[in-house]
Amino acid sequence: MEGVAEGTEGINKTQDELNAEESMEVENGGQKEEVDQDQKEGSFENGDGNKKNTEKDKDKTGEGEAEGEGEDEGSDPYAYTRRDEFTSENFKIEVRGLPRYYPVGQLKKLLNDTLQLNAHKVKPAGQGKTWAYVTFRDEKARQKALVVLDKYKWKKCILTSSIAKPVEDPLIKQREQSDQRSNSVSNDKLTILEKVVKSVTPYAHLSYDDQLKEKEKIAKNVLRKFGSELGRVNPELTEWVTWHKLRRKGQVCEIDPIIPSPVTDAYRNKCEFTIGINPETEQPTVGFRIASYREGSMCVAPIEHLCHLPDPMKKVVKVFETFVRSSSYMPFSPLTHDGVWRQLTVRTTRNKDIMVVVVVHPQQMNDEELGAIKKSIVDLFLEGAGKPLGVTSIFFQAYGQKERGVEEKYEHLWGEQFITETILGKKFRVSPDAFLQVNTAAGEVLYETIGNVAALDGTSVLLDVCCGTGTIGISLAERCLKVYGVELVKKAAEDARFNAENNDIKNVVIYEGKAEDHVKTMVENCEQYDTIGVVDPPRAGLHGNVVCGLRRCENMKRLVYVSCDPANACKNFINLARGKSKQYKGDFFIPIRAVPIDLFPHTPHFELVILFERWDELKWRRIMEGDPLPRDAEYFKRIPSIHYDAKKADREGKQVRDSNTGMGVWKVVSKDRGPPNKGRPYYKPRHHPYGRDYPQDQDRPYYPNYKRGSYQDFEPDYYGRNYRQSYNQDYRSDYGPPERHGPPPSRAGPIQPPSRAGPIQPPSRAGPIQPPSRAGPHQHPSRAGLGQPPFRAPLTGPPHGHRPSPQPGPHIPPFSQHSSRFRPNFQGDYY
Repeated sequence: MEGVAEGTEGINKTQDELNAEESMEVENGGQKEEVDQDQKEGSFENGDGNKKNTEKDKDKTGEGEAEGEGEDEGSDPYAYTRRDEFTSENFKIEVRGLPRYYPVGQLKKLLNDTLQLNAHKVKPAGQGKTWAYVTFRDEKARQKALVVLDKYKWKKCILTSSIAKPVEDPLIKQREQSDQRSNSVSNDKLTILEKVVKSVTPYAHLSYDDQLKEKEKIAKNVLRKFGSELGRVNPELTEWVTWHKLRRKGQVCEIDPIIPSPVTDAYRNKCEFTIGINPETEQPTVGFRIASYREGSMCVAPIEHLCHLPDPMKKVVKVFETFVRSSSYMPFSPLTHDGVWRQLTVRTTRNKDIMVVVVVHPQQMNDEELGAIKKSIVDLFLEGAGKPLGVTSIFFQAYGQKERGVEEKYEHLWGEQFITETILGKKFRVSPDAFLQVNTAAGEVLYETIGNVAALDGTSVLLDVCCGTGTIGISLAERCLKVYGVELVKKAAEDARFNAENNDIKNVVIYEGKAEDHVKTMVENCEQYDTIGVVDPPRAGLHGNVVCGLRRCENMKRLVYVSCDPANACKNFINLARGKSKQYKGDFFIPIRAVPIDLFPHTPHFELVILFERWDELKWRRIMEGDPLPRDAEYFKRIPSIHYDAKKADREGKQVRDSNTGMGVWKVVSKDRGPPNKGRPYYKPRHHPYGRDYPQDQDRPYYPNYKRGSYQDFEPDYYGRNYRQSYNQDYRSDYGPPERHGPPPSRAGPIQPPSRAGPIQPPSRAGPIQPPSRAGPHQHPSRAGLGQPPFRAPLTGPPHGHRPSPQPGPHIPPFSQHSSRFRPNFQGDYY
């Protein structure tokens, strides 16, 4: 998705925008805490818009010092809590005694629904921690929560509550640390231009082929981690995962080579530029931050030398930077909340449209002052230095302290209200806040790949979940019988309907609302058709309720997941493939094919398209046994075979079972038994009860109820390998009867145990079990006096498959000549 893929917006955004989109975590007394979104936000009162070098500014500075408000805001990590603006950090409590593992949603439900405490934020301390932080909007609500939560019983735990101090300002805290990343020794040697290249386009120094190799490696690592986690969360897939990993070099599904971008330079059609101070020139600059606020940096670097930005965008930035420097207002400071100019957003299209969005902090300006700023912006691009640039649309946005869930409105100042982009021969209107792939040429490759992976043939029904402005569904509508889209944002849903009508596409229907509420209805409308789902969520991935809703749609047999941040979306992959449960109903999905696509050259980001399919045990059983159904024959041909080197396998003690279509290489214990190892199937005891002359190359297979003891607990009264038994009990007590085991034959021969009634028992003796007297029929002539266990000779010779016993010396017990893990086929009793 756009927000993560470019690697720039996450750095150049101001702190208030960063906090509004995602929660920050910083260290606070050895624990992780999420920084309040309004910690760095608010409408800071500063006279008439913080004009440069005015007497009013000097007066306010003097008043602040006279009032003794504390240390300078540039060095006090708690200065933000004393400003005349709201921050919930001033009304925070600490709740202890929580269960080690609990869903955060349940805790929020307890606080807001059950106890009616109206918590502003809930901040868990971390996984496995038994405390959390809760913030409120005022002191009255905090005091009420302290009383209600103290000694409250929840999930068999007794909760306690206490007042918690605010979290430190991350910028000031990072400045105080000597090992901060932004001011490291290696980074101090770089110029401001080199720092922004390293921050925004870290792969720019590599050739494009090397960039693709690095991204393909990242994709494989993510899928390998996904496969390992898949076998853990869904035991039903353990055999399936192992079967694929043996053939795909550790991967759990088929992975195509990464698809390169058709354009590698000047490919971006949208960028959000921060307006701040260049640390080298000390002048207002429009560009990118060299590091994020949480990393302790507010510095802004110029962007003229960056290779991924088009020239028209660079020219707009340069003109506006000159305008800001000549203005009477300063750039906005996330630390002190002074200044006006926040951000400049520029969007371009193939049709040579240019949209400009200027964002400011209104401070205490009245409508007349704001109107003067708007007029100056319009004059800049209509009559001033920006006239030759050909700007077609100008928007304005002013906001102070952001509130979560409240979208700031865009004010149209001049020109067209939309710009138009052409994708795969279809036109799409783009509004200021609409989502569009930032690399248009590579976006076309992405949409074509989605259609190919989904195997659209004109008879399929496509469900476009989180459709946005409808780019995926409308681009592939000609290859589908019907397209159903669902979008939560009302304005985006309206754009999708307009784009479908504008391109004269009749088979597209757009729903507005939550995906989990409409997916079931959409699937029911196409029960008799081949239904395929497509999801292209934001970088945070799908909401848990959407995943549950997709799994409950039994008619949807295939699902294409498009992820711009695969590592972050891995939790969605796991939940799609998790076994059936009370929460995750419906058959689970398994990954079939993955295709990485490079939409963001010179950055580590890429798009990953994964095809999921409903689990069909019969289908995969036949594939794994080498007898696929006709419709799966083509897929079966693409499955790599297991390379088998007979000589190498013999050296390593390996054995292959059906090398073409079997279950893979079975590992047995090596003939050269090394020291005990946790990964080995058997342990070699420190000393053997049969003496050093006993053959060391024997392999004894387990049977289901066999339980191995510790090799360190070996004592003289052991019989067999780590299993406590009396010496004169037969081997079936240790290893269970072999297959087709017949009744024991009559015991005849020169060596017989003493006559007694009942099953063979050790002779009567006092004290612990000891071997019988050495003078008697139980003693082998060659072992007399050595304190060895009794010896019993075979009645009619060794069983089928055994060689004659070595002479002289003890007889070899059963299974000793077999290195296979599988039990041999015996025809009769051994003793």
